[in-house]
Amino acid sequence: MAVLDAADYEQMQRALRSLGQQRRADIALVTERLRLLDAAAQARDAAQERRDVGADDLADAAARVAAGETALLAQADALVDAWNAHAAGLRELAIDSAAVLPALADWARSLEGENPARTALSRSQHECTVRLAQDEAALLARRAALDAQVLALEQERTRLAHGVDSAPPAPHARDPGARPAGRAGAPFWQLVEFHDSVGDEAERAGLEAALEACGLLDAWVGPDGAVDAGATAPVFDTLLRARAAQPEPLAAWLAPSQPCAVDPLLVRRLLASVSCGFADSGAEAWVAPDGRFRIGPLSGAWSKPAAEYIGAASRAEARRRRLGEIAALLATLAQEQASLSAALLLLAGRRARAAAEWEAAPQDTALRSAHAQVSVVERERRQAAERLATAEARLAAAADAWRAARAAVVRDAEDLRLPHEGGALAAASVALDAAAQALQDLQLQAQQVRHALPERRRQEQRFEERKRDVAARREQQARCAEAVDEADARLAALRERVGDQVSELTTRLAALRRTVQDGEGALKQARLRLGSASEARARSGQRAESAAATLDERTALRQGAVLGLEQFNATGLLAIALPELALPATPWSIEPALQVARRAEQLLQDVDAEDADWSRVQSAYAQDFSDLQSALTALGHQGQAEPSDHGMIVTIIYQNRPQRPDIIEASIRAEIAQRHELLTARETEVLENHLQAEVAAGLQRRLQEADRRVATINAELARRPTSTGVRFRLQWQALEEGGEGAPVGLEAARKRLLNTSYDAWSPEDRQVVGRMLQNRIAAERARDDAGRSGSLLELLARALDYRRWHRFRVQRWQDGQWRPLSGPASSGERALGLTVPLFAAVSSFYTHAGSRHAPRLVLLDEAFAGIDDAARAHCMALVREFDLDFVMTSEREWACYAELPGVSICQLQRHEGIDAVYVSRWSWDGHARRLEEDGARRFPEAADAQ
Repeated sequence: MAVLDAADYEQMQRALRSLGQQRRADIALVTERLRLLDAAAQARDAAQERRDVGADDLADAAARVAAGETALLAQADALVDAWNAHAAGLRELAIDSAAVLPALADWARSLEGENPARTALSRSQHECTVRLAQDEAALLARRAALDAQVLALEQERTRLAHGVDSAPPAPHARDPGARPAGRAGAPFWQLVEFHDSVGDEAERAGLEAALEACGLLDAWVGPDGAVDAGATAPVFDTLLRARAAQPEPLAAWLAPSQPCAVDPLLVRRLLASVSCGFADSGAEAWVAPDGRFRIGPLSGAWSKPAAEYIGAASRAEARRRRLGEIAALLATLAQEQASLSAALLLLAGRRARAAAEWEAAPQDTALRSAHAQVSVVERERRQAAERLATAEARLAAAADAWRAARAAVVRDAEDLRLPHEGGALAAASVALDAAAQALQDLQLQAQQVRHALPERRRQEQRFEERKRDVAARREQQARCAEAVDEADARLAALRERVGDQVSELTTRLAALRRTVQDGEGALKQARLRLGSASEARARSGQRAESAAATLDERTALRQGAVLGLEQFNATGLLAIALPELALPATPWSIEPALQVARRAEQLLQDVDAEDADWSRVQSAYAQDFSDLQSALTALGHQGQAEPSDHGMIVTIIYQNRPQRPDIIEASIRAEIAQRHELLTARETEVLENHLQAEVAAGLQRRLQEADRRVATINAELARRPTSTGVRFRLQWQALEEGGEGAPVGLEAARKRLLNTSYDAWSPEDRQVVGRMLQNRIAAERARDDAGRSGSLLELLARALDYRRWHRFRVQRWQDGQWRPLSGPASSGERALGLTVPLFAAVSSFYTHAGSRHAPRLVLLDEAFAGIDDAARAHCMALVREFDLDFVMTSEREWACYAELPGVSICQLQRHEGIDAVYVSRWSWDGHARRLEEDGARRFPEAADAQ
């Protein structure tokens, strides 16, 4: 069978794909023409409806005004009665009805300011919320403390129930890491136990109390009884070492425990180093059974009810006793937790009641709607006649547009040999999609066959190789078995003849056995590889079946995705989000849907679409919809939201019909554009006269003042060069015409604004300046229409802001001429070029404003970042040269330079985990830095000295 060459296969695919794409483009063109025809028909019908509605609106306007005023008075009275009833039923919240209700009645008729009743209730609700939150915080803090106590007691009970012994409390001087888990030795109390002869519990308790109070009980005993002399750092722990034997030794009362973690002889020497008796024997270390002790010159006494640590019996009794105490404490804490839970439930009930009282407060939405309705219907009465005249003109234009669209559909359909009816065109598109799908299925099947044949040949070759490998392994096994038999025979013969060489033969025999074992292992590996090859062949077949099933599943998923995308487009959300996206005709096929999805992904690639963004949009939806409802209600309209599989679909009831927000927005924009066209020539003339008179005169004053300010700054710079002789100057240059933000005609208008008085302007001068200002306003209005928001006042402020027409430039004196700062220069010179003009500007401001005795303050945040130390010294010298008072912050700069005669310094320091900041105060007198006393210290010096 002949196999199609890859190049011919690809060329055939491209040709078929190109043919299908061209035909789809033709169908899309005719479909677009049909869509434009439908839009033109809808526009014509809408214009007809608007003409009819306009006539009815003019007749109904007066009746709606009268009805609106009557409803307004009724709503005001109803709102006052509702608040009166609500105030009488308040329990958690409270308002002063005698003071609030009269003010509410006045407000209901004017709507000036905030609702006094809701303001009073909001204040009461805030106070109640704060009060309840404080009570809840106190209860929760107490419950958290109880939970911590219960958890600690439960953990201690678990340890005691598992037989874990408690250890004596560690002294504060001990390092927490001084006794790691692997440290050799043990504490003294684990190494001893009472003699059986010591049966008096009081004596046992007293002796343990004396040992614990003097520090011997929990002292660490090393395995050799000596301090670790090889440690590189001191060990912050109490260590016990054997000393000379003492009279009346402690060994008469205590003995080494069984078993013992160290040498019992060492424990006995330690016991002999301490004297024990009721009378002080004068020994170096002495303890008494009644709780007294003396360690050298240190003496004291302590007592405890029972022994807890010495001896297994004492520790077991201590565990039992402590378990009883824990049970009693847990029962008490459980009762207190139950009381706290009841208090929290009561508090929650009060909070819910307060929230219900707040939420049940009467709403003034109906009253506001009545006010808005009265204003709206009055405005509508005036506008009805204008709309009727406009509707007639729009109807004529819409009819002309429909006829033109109809002619375009017929012409294009005949040129492309396609039907110009929607149903026939959809049938042609479906047939084209079916052909494309069949072609795609055939291509996939051919590709699968081309890829499967080489894989099958490779699997057959691997199977033959595995068979040959198994046969070779079996031959190797037979040879190994023969070698073993020969070795056994030789071993028997050698044993008969040579008894002295048995050891050598045994060694050789072991080697032969290892050879046999290696052969058996190799055979086993060969069998494993054969099994793996068989499994791989089975898995290959299974993968082929799985791939076919996956293909069918993904084809169904793709069809579902196309249907879902088409259904989502039917909601109108896709057209709103991406109005520039070209949509195919319905029903959608795979190729057009894929193109729509890819184009939508490209257009939305800059939109954040993480889970957090989706959650934020979902959470903000309710508030946005509520704001929309409020705005629509004020205008006499209503919005509604319907859930769907693709989200909430919002429509607006406009002229008794639900409309999409984007359609209403387009209608509003069209109305705005129409109103812009209704500006009279007289209004334009008034605007031009104002721009050429008051605005031009104001701009002239400001530009001349700015030039004078720049000249003053340059005079400051000329008088104060840097210590290295570098000089700078500041230039305030107009933008080049044609650049971004530069007005058209700026250069010619600027010459007249700067050099000629307004009163001496000729008509040509006034025309040049007026044309430049009008160009600025037109450009700003164009940007405003492109997406910038703001009022007319804000638009004019942006358009006439002369600061946007200029840029500051810094120049430095180099090689006998002024050069731009951006030219070749060191980083230090560039940093100075940015800093020195700022200092000059500040100095110029203070020189020409205010009293000469006032502080000349400049604030520097992270001062002189990126400037080396030498350049910083120059900057500090400039601060003094310009006679400036500065306050600055820096991560490293203390401003201790000889160029400054004096500086006051505050250094802030903090440590991790400590909720405090330490302030150390310093001063610099031009020669040395000194630490200053803090006059705001809480404690006097005497307390520090003690």
